[in-house]
Amino acid sequence: MPLTGKNDNPKKKGQKTMNYYGILTNYEERMEANLEQYSRPEKAGTFHLRLDYRTWGKRMCLFCYFTDEDTGEKIRLACWRNAKEHYAPRKCTAIDFARIPTNSLWRCTLEEDTKGNINWVMAEATD
Repeated sequence: MPLTGKNDNPKKKGQKTMNYYGILTNYEERMEANLEQYSRPEKAGTFHLRLDYRTWGKRMCLFCYFTDEDTGEKIRLACWRNAKEHYAPRKCTAIDFARIPTNSLWRCTLEEDTKGNINWVMAEATD
């Protein structure tokens, strides 16, 4: 039976209930991943990050949980569905983080807006 998208991965005994693309979809998976250790970024800049986990947000948002390869810091970044129906940073159109494999490496750019918020604006694969 072909897999078509969110939450349709057939579960086998002992297998996690992640969907086909590895996005955490239930409470137990989120608790096991210990997502509380990830926080919003505190500074703008360009960082070398490894994608650890992803979870769906409430408003057409995908939370991506990364580890900084240089410092070990764990950060949570949000990406939104764009006009192409891809979940990506603001200035990216070709990447869809809903379909990116975990443990992939990225060069991510974060910028501070006029209100002092740190926004994820660009991502480029490095592996």
